Amino acid sequence: MPSTELSARVAASWQRLPAPAGRIRVGLSGGLDSTVLLHLLAGLRGQFHFDLTATHVSHGLVPGSAAWGDVCRGLCERLDVPFAVRDVTVDRAHPGGLEAAARDARRAVLLEGGADWLALAHHRDDQAETVLFRALRGAGVRGAAGMRAIVPGGGKPGLWRPLLDVPRSVLMAHATAHDLGWIDDPSNADSHFSRNFLRNEVLPAVSARFPGAAAGLARLGRLAAEASDLLDALADADLAALVTPGSTRYRRSSALGLTSPRLRNVLRRVLAAAGEAMPDEDALCEVERQFRSDAAPTGLRLPVGASALCIYRDEWWLEAIACSPAPDAVGWAGEPTVDWAGGEVCFQPATGQGLSAAMLAGQPCVLRRRAGGERMRRHPAGPSRSLKNLLQEAGVPGWLRDGLPLFWVGERLAWIAGVGVAAEFVCPPGEKGWLPVWSRWPGEQRLEVVQV
Repeated sequence: MPSTELSARVAASWQRLPAPAGRIRVGLSGGLDSTVLLHLLAGLRGQFHFDLTATHVSHGLVPGSAAWGDVCRGLCERLDVPFAVRDVTVDRAHPGGLEAAARDARRAVLLEGGADWLALAHHRDDQAETVLFRALRGAGVRGAAGMRAIVPGGGKPGLWRPLLDVPRSVLMAHATAHDLGWIDDPSNADSHFSRNFLRNEVLPAVSARFPGAAAGLARLGRLAAEASDLLDALADADLAALVTPGSTRYRRSSALGLTSPRLRNVLRRVLAAAGEAMPDEDALCEVERQFRSDAAPTGLRLPVGASALCIYRDEWWLEAIACSPAPDAVGWAGEPTVDWAGGEVCFQPATGQGLSAAMLAGQPCVLRRRAGGERMRRHPAGPSRSLKNLLQEAGVPGWLRDGLPLFWVGERLAWIAGVGVAAEFVCPPGEKGWLPVWSRWPGEQRLEVVQV
């Protein structure tokens, strides 16, 4: 492939990027691949008028690697590309091993602000290696999809791999034709690491017998990506049919009607949306078994990574496991928000809703956690009822009850999160009120007041 054709491929890929695409950052290791990518993008700046920068991340794992930043700096000076070096500390206790730890540390730095897209130099041989590696680990369709050429960032720089369909031999030819120097990382020759073993030992042997192996594995990755997208679309359609009206929770009774593969597909989609790593097949089957258990509606909170799959009565949802303990008491003097158990209680001004502002004026107001013996009247003509009964009737799961914020006005209980406002404190129509809303962490479904 001539250099002009290679440049045209990168240009076409840039034009497919979702806007904005005016600030491109290259993750520059100094190796062959990223050196060629930077050279190609530097040559396209005049045509597309994007800002180009490069960042070299130094993790200090390879002897002599501290000097690599100087090599990268020299290249950037010749190409007139703004350059930065960032040092990182690699977590040697990372559960994914040293390779994964270095990759995560490097990626975290490269995805910091100041760019629209992070350009990475993965090529077709890398894709083949990734697909094979994940297939050997039994990663399934989503894992076999390999790397995506374009991954929107959702508030952070997106990932852009414009060379993903290009063989490494083409990059080598480009670097040689343009007399580009690059760094050969000696750690890449160490086949002790699994990825290096596949790259150095397995794929060359396979390619010797099957010359189109790398292209075939990369094609498998593309087809698996299509299948993965279809599975995601099916999961989204199923979730839309399961959602409880007016809520972000889902109906368990409806989910039980799904076949096992579709239910597990839905669970994978929800976990992926929460940023969780996919459980292996056995673990996901166990999650499904407990989901379908007859005992689940009485209250299930099943840890899956940093999240918990929660079931209570006919609703299920995912929530974060981590939660700060609720304080014993926090005073309120009209502030719009009060910190509570890692989240907050918001007091929204309202008319004819929530707590009567007139009833609160001049009174000591305090948020307290459950202490025992609390009672409240929900209806003007009804009896005072225990907090336990009110929480059961409102369907508040047991694991939430001890940390619920209770709003007291003087010595009277005026509001219970997830239950509502006491009858004597309900704001009359047309009058000013305060509408309390509790969330335990940003983005969580909130437990709002229930009006009488």
